[in-house]
Amino acid sequence: MVEHIMRPREFDEGAVVDAVMRTFWRNGYAATSMNDLVAATGLSRSTIYNSFGGKKTLFALALKEYRRVTTGNVAKISRSSDVRGSLRALLISIVDDELSDHEGFGCFAANSSLEISGRDPELSALVAQHFQRLESGLLRLLRHGQKTGEISPEQDCEMLSRYFVAVIQGIRVVSKGLPAASRQPYLHSIVEASIATV
Repeated sequence: MVEHIMRPREFDEGAVVDAVMRTFWRNGYAATSMNDLVAATGLSRSTIYNSFGGKKTLFALALKEYRRVTTGNVAKISRSSDVRGSLRALLISIVDDELSDHEGFGCFAANSSLEISGRDPELSALVAQHFQRLESGLLRLLRHGQKTGEISPEQDCEMLSRYFVAVIQGIRVVSKGLPAASRQPYLHSIVEASIATV
């Protein structure tokens, strides 16, 4: 009997997934062709299909990678002892992302939600997981604030966590339509108004 020995992959899988994510992030799902993915990764079409599957599988991997990168930021703040300071720091970091996003990529999860919602149940579920994890991280932080007395026990932390998910997505969307000169003060005013609700 002949044993089949698997050859090790001759490429960096993490770098490939990152290149795929950036391509879908820039172009969207529908507008990204397999030729775009071949160009972005430097892999042949057959290597992509054999190693990862088709376009949909690659898009799912890209969404998972984006979720891993972005929810890591929320995991850091969910262990903080200064709840309001942590929320402000998170929101300001998102504002800073938007102010430095000169290519206009926006939020990959929000872009994908708008493009895919209702069209593909599997991919829609992956996008929803991104928002659920964000909400869970915020909920942990807010409940910690209630335990330490920083947040009133009267506050509904579940409702607040959903509110902050909406604030984050609102910042990302509204920033795209603002004149450059007024973007920073406008977005910072949203941050301060939202923190005042806690």
